[in-house]
Amino acid sequence: MSLLARYIGKTVFVNTLTVLLVLVALSALFSFIGELDDVGKGNYTVKTALVYILLRMPGIAYELFPSSVLLGSLLGLGSMASHSELTVMRSAGISVAQIATAVGLIGLLLMGLVALLGEYVMPPSETQAQELRTAALSQRVSIRSRTGYWAKSGTRFINIKSVLPDMTLIDVSIYDFDKHRLKSVVFASSAQQRESAQWLLSDVLQTRFQPDSVITERFAEQQVPNLVKAELLKGLSVDPESMSAVNLLDQIDYLRSNQLDSSLIELALWTKITNPLSTLVMLMLSIPFVFASQRSGSVGQKMFIGILLGIGYFLINRLFTHLGLANGFSPAVSTFIPLVLFGLIAVVGLLRIH
Repeated sequence: MSLLARYIGKTVFVNTLTVLLVLVALSALFSFIGELDDVGKGNYTVKTALVYILLRMPGIAYELFPSSVLLGSLLGLGSMASHSELTVMRSAGISVAQIATAVGLIGLLLMGLVALLGEYVMPPSETQAQELRTAALSQRVSIRSRTGYWAKSGTRFINIKSVLPDMTLIDVSIYDFDKHRLKSVVFASSAQQRESAQWLLSDVLQTRFQPDSVITERFAEQQVPNLVKAELLKGLSVDPESMSAVNLLDQIDYLRSNQLDSSLIELALWTKITNPLSTLVMLMLSIPFVFASQRSGSVGQKMFIGILLGIGYFLINRLFTHLGLANGFSPAVSTFIPLVLFGLIAVVGLLRIH
């Protein structure tokens, strides 16, 4: 059985990677064509657009991974069924449970790959992509360093440690200069844009440098006009689903400690947890359809079934997560319902195979 397990696993694995490469290439091509509309704005060139798309490819692969697993499994197992290999295996005494176990083992490997991709490859790549695009389009001074983000606005130099998805700035330092002389330094724990160009700083420590003295004051809140432009922040803020689990946990902890709504970040965290599990569910879901169409099904039919299932899972998953977010349901429940639903469909399908 170990030799057969390796053969089945290799077939599914190779077909999955092939489908993933094709889907990522197509998605990247369409995204690149869409970026051509912005070429010529600011310093945004064709080369910059190409680099931006290349940096976005890990994120594209992460999003398409479950669908690629489903299509790859349908193609791999479907090819084995078309050549009567599955029939020979079952005639030799190999049960459906053993075949499902072999598929499940390769599913664990694929789960590990998508988890590593989502945790260590996609977040930094997505951040660099957004910063590159924003810097080229807005022509604003924005530098990322170990101490956070640096931006220039008039005579001010602004340091931002982190930017939340709702554009809340965390640990903000504002250095205001008069020609070559430092006029004041303002430290704030957070900053939120209120109306037009007004920003509200919270927990503020302000130090003003006079010719003959230094004045330090504390404020619970302070309004600052024209702190930083919104288009720059859009490049600094990364979509929650593109962040690592560690960063999501840090942001949830910050929001909860400041009694702020963390449901959007929690939803992104549970989505990141369920995404690797969905690869295993997609693999198990492909087995009943392969056996059901073993005699009469063609490769085109299996592809069509796979596309329908992939679209169905994506739509139902989005539906439940958005309904849950709108109605105040637990993010964990909202993300696990589609996974459990399709998992039950896979189990029922496996039990009905004779």
